[in-house]
Amino acid sequence: MKHIFFTLALVQQPAEALNPIDLILEAGWVVKGVMLLLLIASFVSWFIIFYKWFFLKGVTEENLKFSDNFWAAGTLEGAARASKAFPQSPLTRIFETGIQEYNQIAQLKLSRDECIELLETNMTRSLQKAIKLETEQLMKSVSFLANTASAAPFIGLFGTVWGIMNSFISIGATGASNLAVVAPGIAEALIATAMGLFAAIPAVLCYNLFISRIKSLTSGMNHFATDFLNTAKRSL
Repeated sequence: MKHIFFTLALVQQPAEALNPIDLILEAGWVVKGVMLLLLIASFVSWFIIFYKWFFLKGVTEENLKFSDNFWAAGTLEGAARASKAFPQSPLTRIFETGIQEYNQIAQLKLSRDECIELLETNMTRSLQKAIKLETEQLMKSVSFLANTASAAPFIGLFGTVWGIMNSFISIGATGASNLAVVAPGIAEALIATAMGLFAAIPAVLCYNLFISRIKSLTSGMNHFATDFLNTAKRSL
């Protein structure tokens, strides 16, 4: 009778909870390396996310202000003076590239039709080159988010496979297949998977958001270049 009560008491005792921090500290060096790599990737991703969020927000606001002042100026000379107040706007640098080409063509002793023809070729080429450079600047560091989004789950999966493999090795070495033997290895493996997803999910969401914003900004730059070219033609 005493033996029965003792067995019931053991069954009713709660199992020792697995502490994630202890599991990480006691993990093998391979799994620790995977976790450290994912942690670094996550920190870098979040830094880029916050930086790009405020950077693109500021660029959008500067572009709107420049566009309003450009059309309010009335003349290219007035627009050139107004553009100096918005040095952070990509439209400012595109405008400066275009106005430089415009001034060079306007100084040539050519007929109006010849000047317009040069504008359509030389100025269009200069504006498109400037737009390409500005788009590349906007895309800077965003590729890291894409790499993190694609690679992090697989890196976490590698840690998962390694941790589960260690659990089976422990079973083979001890000959015991109870939960106490396999639980720590499986738990640390799942932590590696969770860290991979934690790094990948924000990266892929913010990458898609930033790409959408950059496409919108690039479209705005192309529209401005077309309008600017038409304004330059009328100013000859």
